[in-house]
Amino acid sequence: MESTPANDTKELKYKIIRQPYRITMARWNYTVIQKRILTKIIAKLQREMTSLERGIHIGQLDLFKTNNDSVELGFLLNDLVKNSNNYAVVKEALKKLRNIDIEIVLPAVKEKKNKPRDEEIVLTGLIERAVIRKHERTVKITMHKATALELIKVSHGLTYFAEEVMYLSNNSYTQKIYEIICHWKSKDVYSIAVDEFRKLVAIEDKYPETKLLIRDIIKPAQKELLEIGDVYFVFTATKKGNTITAFNFIIKTRFKDAEENSKHILLREDAINILKKGLHFNELQTKEIWKLVSNLETIVKVHGKITSLWVKLFNKEKVVENIPAWVIASLKNEFPEQF
Repeated sequence: MESTPANDTKELKYKIIRQPYRITMARWNYTVIQKRILTKIIAKLQREMTSLERGIHIGQLDLFKTNNDSVELGFLLNDLVKNSNNYAVVKEALKKLRNIDIEIVLPAVKEKKNKPRDEEIVLTGLIERAVIRKHERTVKITMHKATALELIKVSHGLTYFAEEVMYLSNNSYTQKIYEIICHWKSKDVYSIAVDEFRKLVAIEDKYPETKLLIRDIIKPAQKELLEIGDVYFVFTATKKGNTITAFNFIIKTRFKDAEENSKHILLREDAINILKKGLHFNELQTKEIWKLVSNLETIVKVHGKITSLWVKLFNKEKVVENIPAWVIASLKNEFPEQF
Protein backbone atom coordinates (compact mmCIF):
# COMPACT_ATOMS: atom_id res chain seq x y z
CA MET A 1 0.00 0.00 0.00
CA GLU A 2 1.18 3.49 -0.82
CA SER A 3 2.84 5.45 1.99
CA THR A 4 1.23 8.62 3.31
CA PRO A 5 2.80 11.52 5.21
CA ALA A 6 3.23 10.92 8.90
CA ASN A 7 2.87 14.58 9.88
CA ASP A 8 -0.48 16.27 10.34
CA THR A 9 -0.86 19.01 7.73
CA LYS A 10 -1.81 21.48 10.46
CA GLU A 11 1.62 21.11 12.03
CA LEU A 12 3.49 22.12 8.88
CA LYS A 13 3.21 25.63 7.49
CA TYR A 14 4.93 26.43 4.23
CA LYS A 15 6.02 29.70 2.69
CA ILE A 16 5.95 29.23 -1.09
CA ILE A 17 8.62 31.05 -3.08
CA ARG A 18 9.64 30.98 -6.75
CA GLN A 19 12.84 30.57 -8.68
CA PRO A 20 13.62 30.50 -12.42
CA TYR A 21 13.24 27.15 -14.17
CA ARG A 22 16.85 27.44 -15.34
CA ILE A 23 17.99 27.43 -11.71
CA THR A 24 15.82 24.40 -10.92
CA MET A 25 17.17 22.30 -13.78
CA ALA A 26 20.77 23.53 -13.56
CA ARG A 27 23.42 20.96 -12.77
CA TRP A 28 24.81 21.84 -9.34
CA ASN A 29 26.75 20.21 -6.55
CA TYR A 30 26.09 22.44 -3.54
CA THR A 31 26.31 21.31 0.05
CA VAL A 32 23.14 21.43 2.14
CA ILE A 33 24.23 24.71 3.77
CA GLN A 34 25.20 26.30 0.45
CA LYS A 35 21.79 25.44 -0.99
CA ARG A 36 20.04 26.88 2.06
CA ILE A 37 21.96 30.13 1.64
CA LEU A 38 21.15 30.31 -2.07
CA THR A 39 17.48 29.64 -1.27
CA LYS A 40 17.50 32.48 1.29
CA ILE A 41 19.01 34.79 -1.35
CA ILE A 42 16.26 33.85 -3.82
CA ALA A 43 13.62 34.35 -1.10
CA LYS A 44 14.95 37.89 -0.60
CA LEU A 45 14.45 38.60 -4.32
CA GLN A 46 10.76 37.65 -4.51
CA ARG A 47 9.53 41.24 -4.66
CA GLU A 48 11.83 42.00 -7.59
CA MET A 49 10.63 38.83 -9.34
CA THR A 50 7.00 39.94 -8.94
CA SER A 51 7.84 43.37 -10.37
CA LEU A 52 9.40 41.78 -13.46
CA GLU A 53 6.30 39.62 -13.90
CA ARG A 54 4.25 42.83 -13.93
CA GLY A 55 6.35 44.25 -16.73
CA ILE A 56 8.46 46.69 -14.70
CA HIS A 57 11.88 47.25 -16.25
CA ILE A 58 14.90 45.98 -14.31
CA GLY A 59 16.35 49.50 -14.12
CA GLN A 60 13.29 50.71 -12.20
CA LEU A 61 13.78 48.24 -9.35
CA ASP A 62 15.20 49.85 -6.22
CA LEU A 63 17.68 47.02 -5.69
CA PHE A 64 19.28 47.71 -9.08
CA LYS A 65 19.37 51.53 -8.86
CA THR A 66 22.79 51.67 -7.20
CA ASN A 67 25.62 53.43 -9.03
CA ASN A 68 27.89 50.38 -8.99
CA ASP A 69 27.58 46.88 -10.42
CA SER A 70 26.68 45.18 -7.14
CA VAL A 71 23.62 44.54 -4.97
CA GLU A 72 23.65 43.93 -1.23
CA LEU A 73 21.35 41.62 0.75
CA GLY A 74 21.23 41.38 4.53
CA PHE A 75 20.45 38.31 6.64
CA LEU A 76 20.40 37.21 10.24
CA LEU A 77 22.90 34.44 10.90
CA ASN A 78 20.05 32.40 12.38
CA ASP A 79 18.29 32.54 9.00
CA LEU A 80 21.05 30.51 7.37
CA VAL A 81 21.56 27.62 9.82
CA LYS A 82 19.46 25.59 12.22
CA ASN A 83 22.07 25.87 14.97
CA SER A 84 22.64 29.58 15.59
CA ASN A 85 26.07 28.84 17.07
CA ASN A 86 27.31 27.16 13.89
CA TYR A 87 29.28 30.20 12.74
CA ALA A 88 32.16 28.20 11.23
CA VAL A 89 29.83 26.19 8.96
CA VAL A 90 28.25 29.35 7.50
CA LYS A 91 31.65 30.94 7.02
CA GLU A 92 32.95 27.92 5.10
CA ALA A 93 29.81 27.71 2.94
CA LEU A 94 30.06 31.41 2.01
CA LYS A 95 33.72 31.00 1.09
CA LYS A 96 32.87 28.17 -1.28
CA LEU A 97 29.97 30.08 -2.85
CA ARG A 98 32.35 32.96 -3.51
CA ASN A 99 34.68 30.56 -5.32
CA ILE A 100 32.00 29.23 -7.70
CA ASP A 101 32.77 30.83 -11.06
CA ILE A 102 29.89 32.37 -13.01
CA GLU A 103 30.03 33.56 -16.62
CA ILE A 104 27.13 35.72 -17.78
CA VAL A 105 26.77 37.21 -21.26
CA LEU A 106 24.90 40.50 -21.20
CA PRO A 107 23.06 41.57 -24.38
CA ALA A 108 24.62 44.17 -26.64
CA VAL A 109 23.54 47.73 -25.88
CA LYS A 110 24.09 50.65 -28.23
CA GLU A 111 25.89 53.25 -26.16
CA LYS A 112 26.55 56.11 -28.59
CA LYS A 113 25.35 57.17 -31.99
CA ASN A 114 27.16 55.44 -34.86
CA LYS A 115 29.02 53.20 -32.39
CA PRO A 116 28.56 49.43 -32.97
CA ARG A 117 26.67 47.42 -30.38
CA ASP A 118 28.90 45.45 -28.04
CA GLU A 119 28.13 42.66 -25.60
CA GLU A 120 29.57 42.25 -22.13
CA ILE A 121 30.79 39.03 -20.57
CA VAL A 122 30.72 39.14 -16.78
CA LEU A 123 33.11 36.80 -14.96
CA THR A 124 32.30 36.70 -11.26
CA GLY A 125 31.66 34.41 -8.32
CA LEU A 126 28.21 33.27 -7.33
CA ILE A 127 28.60 35.83 -4.57
CA GLU A 128 31.24 38.57 -4.62
CA ARG A 129 31.64 39.19 -0.93
CA ALA A 130 30.20 38.25 2.46
CA VAL A 131 30.61 40.29 5.64
CA ILE A 132 29.79 38.44 8.85
CA ARG A 133 29.29 40.40 12.06
CA LYS A 134 29.83 37.67 14.56
CA HIS A 135 28.45 39.39 17.65
CA GLU A 136 25.56 41.10 15.88
CA ARG A 137 24.74 37.73 14.27
CA THR A 138 24.28 39.29 10.83
CA VAL A 139 25.53 38.48 7.34
CA LYS A 140 25.71 40.93 4.42
CA ILE A 141 26.07 39.29 1.02
CA THR A 142 27.15 41.21 -2.06
CA MET A 143 26.67 39.88 -5.57
CA HIS A 144 27.05 41.22 -9.09
CA LYS A 145 23.86 42.70 -10.52
CA ALA A 146 24.09 40.32 -13.47
CA THR A 147 24.08 37.33 -11.07
CA ALA A 148 21.10 38.70 -9.17
CA LEU A 149 19.28 39.19 -12.46
CA GLU A 150 19.82 35.52 -13.37
CA LEU A 151 18.19 34.57 -10.06
CA ILE A 152 14.99 36.51 -10.82
CA LYS A 153 14.49 35.92 -14.56
CA VAL A 154 10.89 34.97 -15.24
CA SER A 155 10.99 34.59 -19.03
CA HIS A 156 11.61 30.81 -19.10
CA GLY A 157 9.11 29.81 -16.42
CA LEU A 158 9.20 29.55 -12.63
CA THR A 159 9.33 26.77 -10.07
CA TYR A 160 7.15 27.19 -6.97
CA PHE A 161 8.44 25.46 -3.85
CA ALA A 162 8.43 25.73 -0.05
CA GLU A 163 11.38 27.57 1.41
CA GLU A 164 11.06 25.61 4.67
CA VAL A 165 11.69 22.26 2.96
CA MET A 166 15.13 23.44 1.80
CA TYR A 167 15.80 24.57 5.34
CA LEU A 168 14.57 21.38 7.03
CA SER A 169 16.30 18.93 4.71
CA ASN A 170 19.66 17.50 5.75
CA ASN A 171 20.37 15.96 2.34
CA SER A 172 21.50 17.87 -0.76
CA TYR A 173 20.01 15.19 -3.05
CA THR A 174 16.65 15.62 -1.32
CA GLN A 175 16.89 19.36 -1.99
CA LYS A 176 17.59 18.79 -5.68
CA ILE A 177 14.90 16.15 -6.22
CA TYR A 178 12.41 18.32 -4.33
CA GLU A 179 13.04 21.26 -6.69
CA ILE A 180 12.52 19.03 -9.70
CA ILE A 181 9.25 17.43 -8.58
CA CYS A 182 7.90 20.82 -7.50
CA HIS A 183 8.40 22.13 -11.03
CA TRP A 184 6.74 19.12 -12.65
CA LYS A 185 3.96 18.48 -10.10
CA SER A 186 1.24 19.46 -12.59
CA LYS A 187 2.26 16.41 -14.68
CA ASP A 188 1.62 13.95 -11.82
CA VAL A 189 4.48 11.74 -13.10
CA TYR A 190 7.97 12.96 -13.98
CA SER A 191 10.05 10.41 -15.90
CA ILE A 192 13.74 10.83 -16.62
CA ALA A 193 16.34 8.54 -18.19
CA VAL A 194 18.86 7.18 -15.71
CA ASP A 195 21.84 8.85 -17.44
CA GLU A 196 20.01 12.21 -17.53
CA PHE A 197 19.25 11.92 -13.82
CA ARG A 198 22.91 11.26 -13.09
CA LYS A 199 23.88 14.45 -14.94
CA LEU A 200 21.20 16.52 -13.26
CA VAL A 201 22.33 15.62 -9.75
CA ALA A 202 26.04 15.65 -10.68
CA ILE A 203 26.83 11.99 -9.94
CA GLU A 204 28.10 10.73 -13.30
CA ASP A 205 31.16 9.22 -11.60
CA LYS A 206 29.35 7.87 -8.54
CA TYR A 207 27.09 4.87 -7.95
CA PRO A 208 27.89 2.87 -11.10
CA GLU A 209 25.23 0.35 -10.06
CA THR A 210 21.77 1.82 -10.56
CA LYS A 211 20.36 -0.21 -7.67
CA LEU A 212 22.82 1.46 -5.30
CA LEU A 213 21.90 4.88 -6.69
CA ILE A 214 18.24 4.14 -5.92
CA ARG A 215 19.08 2.84 -2.46
CA ASP A 216 21.45 5.63 -1.41
CA ILE A 217 20.03 8.71 -3.17
CA ILE A 218 16.42 8.31 -4.27
CA LYS A 219 15.02 6.25 -1.39
CA PRO A 220 16.42 8.51 1.39
CA ALA A 221 15.02 11.55 -0.46
CA GLN A 222 11.66 9.82 -0.79
CA LYS A 223 11.58 9.07 2.94
CA GLU A 224 12.64 12.58 3.97
CA LEU A 225 10.14 14.37 1.72
CA LEU A 226 7.37 12.13 3.01
CA GLU A 227 8.09 13.60 6.45
CA ILE A 228 8.80 17.27 5.67
CA GLY A 229 7.57 18.05 2.15
CA ASP A 230 4.47 19.82 0.91
CA VAL A 231 5.28 17.88 -2.27
CA TYR A 232 6.66 14.33 -2.15
CA PHE A 233 6.81 11.32 -4.45
CA VAL A 234 6.29 7.60 -4.94
CA PHE A 235 9.12 6.02 -6.91
CA THR A 236 9.04 3.38 -9.65
CA ALA A 237 11.57 2.33 -12.29
CA THR A 238 11.16 1.44 -15.96
CA LYS A 239 13.05 -1.62 -17.14
CA LYS A 240 14.12 -2.94 -20.50
CA GLY A 241 14.79 -6.59 -19.84
CA ASN A 242 16.79 -6.62 -16.62
CA THR A 243 18.19 -3.11 -17.12
CA ILE A 244 16.67 -0.05 -15.42
CA THR A 245 16.37 2.62 -18.11
CA ALA A 246 14.32 5.36 -16.47
CA PHE A 247 13.16 6.67 -13.11
CA ASN A 248 9.53 7.62 -12.55
CA PHE A 249 8.59 10.08 -9.82
CA ILE A 250 4.85 9.88 -9.10
CA ILE A 251 4.31 13.32 -7.61
CA LYS A 252 2.02 13.82 -4.63
CA THR A 253 0.85 17.05 -3.02
CA ARG A 254 0.23 16.95 0.71
CA PHE A 255 -2.68 19.40 0.77
CA LYS A 256 -4.35 17.75 -2.21
CA ASP A 257 -4.10 14.42 -0.39
CA ALA A 258 -5.50 15.98 2.78
CA GLU A 259 -8.45 17.36 0.83
CA GLU A 260 -9.08 13.96 -0.75
CA ASN A 261 -8.86 12.26 2.64
CA SER A 262 -11.43 14.70 4.04
CA LYS A 263 -13.83 13.84 1.20
CA HIS A 264 -13.29 10.14 1.76
CA ILE A 265 -13.92 10.47 5.51
CA LEU A 266 -17.22 12.21 4.75
CA LEU A 267 -18.15 9.34 2.41
CA ARG A 268 -17.31 6.82 5.13
CA GLU A 269 -19.51 8.65 7.66
CA ASP A 270 -22.35 8.82 5.15
CA ALA A 271 -22.00 5.10 4.35
CA ILE A 272 -22.25 4.24 8.05
CA ASN A 273 -25.29 6.52 8.38
CA ILE A 274 -27.03 4.72 5.46
CA LEU A 275 -26.23 1.33 6.98
CA LYS A 276 -27.68 2.24 10.38
CA LYS A 277 -30.69 4.35 9.42
CA GLY A 278 -31.57 3.07 5.96
CA LEU A 279 -30.49 -0.57 6.11
CA HIS A 280 -31.24 -1.27 9.80
CA PHE A 281 -27.71 -2.25 10.90
CA ASN A 282 -27.05 -2.67 14.62
CA GLU A 283 -23.65 -2.17 16.26
CA LEU A 284 -22.62 -5.82 15.87
CA GLN A 285 -23.47 -5.88 12.17
CA THR A 286 -21.68 -2.56 11.60
CA LYS A 287 -18.62 -3.97 13.35
CA GLU A 288 -18.66 -6.96 10.97
CA ILE A 289 -18.00 -4.70 7.95
CA TRP A 290 -15.99 -2.02 9.76
CA LYS A 291 -12.76 -2.98 8.02
CA LEU A 292 -14.45 -2.45 4.65
CA VAL A 293 -15.90 1.00 5.39
CA SER A 294 -12.73 2.13 7.17
CA ASN A 295 -10.54 1.64 4.08
CA LEU A 296 -10.33 5.13 2.57
CA GLU A 297 -8.68 3.77 -0.58
CA THR A 298 -11.85 1.90 -1.58
CA ILE A 299 -14.54 3.94 0.20
CA VAL A 300 -15.75 5.61 -3.02
CA LYS A 301 -16.70 2.22 -4.52
CA VAL A 302 -18.00 0.89 -1.20
CA HIS A 303 -20.15 3.99 -0.65
CA GLY A 304 -21.51 3.61 -4.18
CA LYS A 305 -22.40 -0.04 -3.59
CA ILE A 306 -24.12 0.62 -0.24
CA THR A 307 -26.07 3.50 -1.79
CA SER A 308 -27.21 1.33 -4.72
CA LEU A 309 -28.43 -1.40 -2.34
CA TRP A 310 -30.40 1.15 -0.32
CA VAL A 311 -31.94 2.61 -3.52
CA LYS A 312 -33.09 -0.86 -4.60
CA LEU A 313 -34.92 -1.33 -1.31
CA PHE A 314 -36.29 2.21 -1.26
CA ASN A 315 -37.71 1.82 -4.80
CA LYS A 316 -39.02 -1.63 -3.88
CA GLU A 317 -36.97 -3.24 -6.63
CA LYS A 318 -36.00 -5.90 -4.10
CA VAL A 319 -37.96 -7.51 -1.31
CA VAL A 320 -35.68 -8.79 1.47
CA GLU A 321 -36.55 -10.25 4.86
CA ASN A 322 -33.17 -9.90 6.57
CA ILE A 323 -31.80 -6.66 5.12
CA PRO A 324 -28.47 -6.50 7.04
CA ALA A 325 -27.61 -10.11 6.12
CA TRP A 326 -28.42 -9.43 2.46
CA VAL A 327 -26.28 -6.27 2.45
CA ILE A 328 -23.31 -8.03 4.10
CA ALA A 329 -23.55 -10.93 1.62
CA SER A 330 -23.64 -8.45 -1.30
CA LEU A 331 -20.61 -6.56 0.01
CA LYS A 332 -18.66 -9.79 0.59
CA ASN A 333 -19.42 -10.82 -2.97
CA GLU A 334 -18.30 -7.44 -4.34
CA PHE A 335 -15.23 -6.92 -2.11
CA PRO A 336 -14.08 -10.43 -1.06
CA GLU A 337 -10.49 -9.30 -0.39
CA GLN A 338 -11.72 -6.94 2.38
CA PHE A 339 -13.17 -9.70 4.52
